[in-house]
Amino acid sequence: MAVTYQDILSNLKANQYAPVYFLQGEESYFIDEITKYIEQNAMEESLKGFNQVVMYGKDADIPTILNHAKGFPMMAERKVVIVKEAQEVAGISKEQGEKMLLSYLENPQPSTVLVFAYKYKVLDKRKKLGKAMAKHAVFLNAAKFYDNQLPPWVESFVKSRGKKVDQKALQLIVDNIGNNLTRIANEIDKM
Repeated sequence: MAVTYQDILSNLKANQYAPVYFLQGEESYFIDEITKYIEQNAMEESLKGFNQVVMYGKDADIPTILNHAKGFPMMAERKVVIVKEAQEVAGISKEQGEKMLLSYLENPQPSTVLVFAYKYKVLDKRKKLGKAMAKHAVFLNAAKFYDNQLPPWVESFVKSRGKKVDQKALQLIVDNIGNNLTRIANEIDKM
């Protein structure tokens, strides 16, 4: 089920977590923000030691990820498994890894929140894994913003921080920082 960044964030803020999130695309800002929100807010700090696993794609493989995801939470409502840089996971696009992921997607552990942060790439939605992720997971395709989309986004971002920006300052930000939302957000937060 493909959704927008705002939809996912509002569900998370309402404490509505799905069993699987697949966050992909060129615009890493949205992927990072959702991943960070889940990492920081899915459970109390005191429960994270036993119930939250954060892995990086280079250091993980599909069996390890799914082994963590199939486990039960210890004295908590849920278990959280986050795979950052998921595009680097060994075997994610290989037949064996694809079969294991497909099997898990059809019957995910309901008490686990499994997050794939698949940055700078996209799954081919014509293949089985791409179709299954789009159907069974909360699926975000974070496309790169076009230059004409930046000013309204910057203005709403500044507004979300409780500030105002005039058009000259807005244009200065967009012209000098470019099309990198993460960098724009960092520079605005510095101000």
